[in-house]
Amino acid sequence: MRIVTGHLGAEAPIQESDIRALASMRTDLQGARVINYLCQRGLLAPQPPPDPHIARARHHATALPSPAFSTAVHTFIDVLLGQGTTSSRARSPKTVENYVAAILVTLEAWTADGLTDPREIIKKHIEDALDPLRGDQARRLHTALRSFFRALKRERLVFRDPARSVSLTSSRSVPTALPSDRIAGLLDRLADPRDRLMVALVAIYALLPGQLTHLRRTDFDRSKGQLRLRRPGRMDHVIYLDAFTLRLVTAWELQRHRRWPDSSNPHFFVSRNTAVDDSGPPISAGMIQLLFQRVGLPASRLRVDRIVDEARHSADPVRLMELFGLSNLSATRYVLSAHPDKKNGPITP
Repeated sequence: MRIVTGHLGAEAPIQESDIRALASMRTDLQGARVINYLCQRGLLAPQPPPDPHIARARHHATALPSPAFSTAVHTFIDVLLGQGTTSSRARSPKTVENYVAAILVTLEAWTADGLTDPREIIKKHIEDALDPLRGDQARRLHTALRSFFRALKRERLVFRDPARSVSLTSSRSVPTALPSDRIAGLLDRLADPRDRLMVALVAIYALLPGQLTHLRRTDFDRSKGQLRLRRPGRMDHVIYLDAFTLRLVTAWELQRHRRWPDSSNPHFFVSRNTAVDDSGPPISAGMIQLLFQRVGLPASRLRVDRIVDEARHSADPVRLMELFGLSNLSATRYVLSAHPDKKNGPITP
């Protein structure tokens, strides 16, 4: 504050860009805290922060050596963001970056082979790109290429979709439950209210790690005992919380208010860094990953265990859809995993 006001004065609102530029010069300057302080007192002229994921995706698209492929990737990004000629559901910035990163190496390889336009790509080119890959790497590229050419076809940058008829054979694992001794006393290993609530939401209500990071304070209604999960492009899923979870919610809210009473971050879960950041970022996925590493169980395995346990008791896919917001195919798969005798159909006549 002394540096900023000494150079710029305090008569007019201070530009956010000036503070961020100053904070980037020295590691001991707390730019986010100063911005949050000035914003709460109406002394800041804010700037809309560019999303880093979209910025990196645009940079990758611009860096492609072929102008035609570069234009195609920029169009692909527009479609993923819901800004194409036909309205569509916007994907998250992180998803956009992942899709662009997945196809980048393949597009560069095609350019090196003399292919300079997406209209030159045929089915065999895509099959050759997928052939040396296996597992998740192959699935990731297959999904990204199908989405890429589907977007170009819709925007009329290609005459036909060469990826439409390309299929990828993959094995799907059967969901299995965890041994009971691995989940016994799970919450007893944690002391922090935030950590205890995160683990409880996964172990009891089968939330995904990504859902934890994007929960907002307004999503919780303690008077009704409800949690609303926002799902873009789909209906919101409402979870009815039990008394134990509501006590954990209260404990975390009290701790958050005690530690950061002036925090303007709209997200429910915050850290010491995100609580004072005026842009209101969510906590990182790595933070949740480290939490479950301390617990000794991956969040995905704990979530699967909860759904499989419910499937064992109910054997009803409709109940799984209502409790956990699953699709009918996923709910049926869990029921068949828990009850192999129902292979002819999850619901017996």
